Amino acid sequence: MNKYYAQFSILILLLYSCNNYKYMDSRLFSHTDIQEKKHLTGEIINIDEIFIPNKLFLADSLLFTVNRRQAYFISVFQLQDMRKIGDFIHSGGGPNEVLSVTNLQFQDSLVWLFDQNRQQINKYQLNQFLKENEVVPCEIIKIKEPFKNVLMMKNKLITNSLRHIQSRFSFYDLQGNFMENKGELPDVGLQMTDLELYESFSCDMALNPDNESIFVSYRNTDLIEIYDSIGNLETRIHGPDHFYPIRKEESLGKTRRVSFIEGKTRDAYFYPVAFEDEIWTIYDGKYFDRKIENAFLCNSIIVFDWEGNPIRQYTTDVKFYSLAIDRKNRAFYGITLNPEHAFVKFNY
Repeated sequence: MNKYYAQFSILILLLYSCNNYKYMDSRLFSHTDIQEKKHLTGEIINIDEIFIPNKLFLADSLLFTVNRRQAYFISVFQLQDMRKIGDFIHSGGGPNEVLSVTNLQFQDSLVWLFDQNRQQINKYQLNQFLKENEVVPCEIIKIKEPFKNVLMMKNKLITNSLRHIQSRFSFYDLQGNFMENKGELPDVGLQMTDLELYESFSCDMALNPDNESIFVSYRNTDLIEIYDSIGNLETRIHGPDHFYPIRKEESLGKTRRVSFIEGKTRDAYFYPVAFEDEIWTIYDGKYFDRKIENAFLCNSIIVFDWEGNPIRQYTTDVKFYSLAIDRKNRAFYGITLNPEHAFVKFNY
């Protein structure tokens, strides 16, 4: 197996060293193209309870956390004083319960919850989370096919389908009925198995709240894409370090999996947050190294405009994961592990 991986790595390096090799229809940018750079000092905000937040979201004056291994999936805090309002949405298979929370999306006074395990989307009113109580979905949309990422649009919804993995998007109507596939995955000029392709180009998505343009950021290659509201590619940007996904499928008995390659595989973009005029996303860039503890923590954010231009970069003294942005008060929030699972606030 080690010999196999060595041969694979050499092949990858030879292919990527070719001067003419690049993503189709892409343009490059580098660190020097980011004109505005600022280093920020974080403020640790300790919460007097034990919980494991996975993601952060900010809506109005409320900070939402999606929790792991908890009885309740959602906790809500008042942003002004970080007072906890309550816990919401029990984990389980009963009425008003969900099996997973893949993501949340806030749309005016609505909260959309994506339950990947149940293949459904729950709609709530934001004011249901102002006081601790059992929240009941106003609407449930069932999707007949498994999905990973979902975005709710005004007259349709868009997913990264686990069944149509050769396409970038699958569109559904608001009743969850399949409409069409749209878009192709980036072309790296390499033969990949379906599983390698799917894992190599796993991504996060964010929606422009104004014109519903779609921002796609990739986790295993420093590539971002911008599509219009019907899934046509408008911009593909590669940078700032210009690396490609390096992952390989292996079989363990009847199990198939795609593995990282230590010293070769790199992490890229995570947790994009979109506004009408710009998109913020955490950028990593580190090589995969098993010896690094909590390697998923990052200390860099790159801000793009909707033309795909990098316009600002923030670096921080405290490493963190997840991202929630309060532009009104010029602050953003993350989760740090020192101290364990505390909030960290950065004024920018």
